[in-house]
Amino acid sequence: MDSFLLILDSFKTVFSLATYFWWVYLPILLYCFAYLALKNYTNLKYRLSLEWVLLEIRTPKEINKSLRAMDQIFTSLHGIYSVGLKWHAILFKGAMPEWFSFEIVGKAGETHFYIRTLSKYKNLVEAQVYAQYPDSEIFEVPDYVNEMPLYLPDDKYDLWGTELILNKEDAYPIRTYPDFEEKTTGPDVVKRIDPLASFSELFSTLHHEERIWIQIIANPVSDAWAKRGQAVIAKLMGIESPAQGDFLSNAVFAIDKAISQIGPTPTVDPDKKPEKKEEKKKVDMTPGKQDAIKAIEKSFDKLGYEAGIRFVYIGPKSDFHQAHVSGVAGAFKQFASQNLNGFKPNLRTLTFAKGLFKKSKLYNRKRILYQSIRERKLMTKRYVLNTEELATIFHFPDTAVKSPLLPRVEAKKGEPPVGLPLS
Repeated sequence: MDSFLLILDSFKTVFSLATYFWWVYLPILLYCFAYLALKNYTNLKYRLSLEWVLLEIRTPKEINKSLRAMDQIFTSLHGIYSVGLKWHAILFKGAMPEWFSFEIVGKAGETHFYIRTLSKYKNLVEAQVYAQYPDSEIFEVPDYVNEMPLYLPDDKYDLWGTELILNKEDAYPIRTYPDFEEKTTGPDVVKRIDPLASFSELFSTLHHEERIWIQIIANPVSDAWAKRGQAVIAKLMGIESPAQGDFLSNAVFAIDKAISQIGPTPTVDPDKKPEKKEEKKKVDMTPGKQDAIKAIEKSFDKLGYEAGIRFVYIGPKSDFHQAHVSGVAGAFKQFASQNLNGFKPNLRTLTFAKGLFKKSKLYNRKRILYQSIRERKLMTKRYVLNTEELATIFHFPDTAVKSPLLPRVEAKKGEPPVGLPLS
């Protein structure tokens, strides 16, 4: 009862402050509303003006390279990062960091790899892929999403999917390709348990009208994410770091502080003894914490991308296999580590509903997810993955992946001899 009265008294205090000092808060709220409205409008206009191309990559039949080759591709593509955007460009032009979409698609038993990029970066993507995989082939292809109806679900097709988020803060890395590799005879020849083998085998079981789409949307970021990660290390070591609020909360607290100073100055009891500060207890550094700190610090050596992952399974209602969904979720479990990080569904985007109006809520969730994946919308919750983590999730399978319907380049292409006469 006392706690309820305390909460009620707090609400009364807030209401009285809002009543007497509304003229202070209202301009700030109106400014924030106008700012967000203008920013959303210009941002949408900017996104609609972008020109995109979809590149399909077919790799050679023999790939014995380490995934460091794919890591190098992500490192090179990080070069599009621009050191900050001017505030007026963000507000009045809707400018935003440029991004890529790395996509793995299973359809009719086949596995396909795509990179969706701005048309001005087409040559850059092709050059980086050819540099690491010179025998691969790259084609500009029509968008595969147009093979399916514009809106789903409908009378024929159903779908299930979600966006994936991390179990912990993004400073904690997921399992990466060094954990899956074992060196053999040469520095470039590795024996690898390829995590994409699970996806390829799952895709090989898809029927003609079934689809699984996986999208990794990522844009390069500065090293600020590594600085934020230092706070996680400090927390593991028992070192407290000062909390920092956003602009709006800081402004409100500043107003509250100014209002509180209007009233009478509180009296200080001279007989009251100063409170003793509690001594900080030393945190025991267990082997698990030490390993976590080492893994976090190692991840800072790589460049970072702000990323998000989503997937969807589409199939005819008459032959809808819910087990395929479990297969995709299980394949992403390969990247999980109990002491570090892993992926889990974002419950806000999961195509699941319960309670009142269950059918209508489920239908709306499916429509929203399907439109998001068709339009490659940025995820609702994003996080930083470094180049090593991205290369572990998105790469081209090596010879260990024996999926029969994995399109590959069957013959090597050679350059014409120098000095060949031209007719």
